Amino acid sequence: MECQICGKNFQKLNKIELEGTVVSVCERCMRFGKVVEKKVDYQEMKRYVSFKPLVENEVTFVPKYGELIRKRREANGLTRIDFAKRINEKESVIKRIEEEGMEPDEELAKRIENFLKIKLTEDYEE
Repeated sequence: MECQICGKNFQKLNKIELEGTVVSVCERCMRFGKVVEKKVDYQEMKRYVSFKPLVENEVTFVPKYGELIRKRREANGLTRIDFAKRINEKESVIKRIEEEGMEPDEELAKRIENFLKIKLTEDYEE
C-alpha cells in the first residue's frame, strides 16, 4: 500500500485527518494530521504481552476471613475507623475487606495479621 503523502510503499498504513480529508499514511507522515485510525502491528505487539506463569503454591485466604477480621477487631474494642488508622489504611478498604468485597494484597494482609494476631492466609497446593 502506498502512503498518500510521501508515496512510499508500506505493509500497514494509518488514517489521519488532513485539512478535512481522511488519508492513509505511513508512521512518519502521521505527524502531519490528526490520527483517525492507527493500525496495530500484531508482530510488534507480541513483545509487550506477557503472561503470569501459573504458580503451584498459591496463597489463599481462610474461609470467612472478613468475619474473622471483624470479630477480632470488635473484640479489641476498635471501630473500623480506629483500626484503619492503626494499620495506616483507609476505613473504606477495611469495610470492603470485612464484607469480603475485596481481598487485601499480601502487604496489607500481613499488617492485619500482625496487628490482630490472626492468620488470614493458608498455602494452597494443587
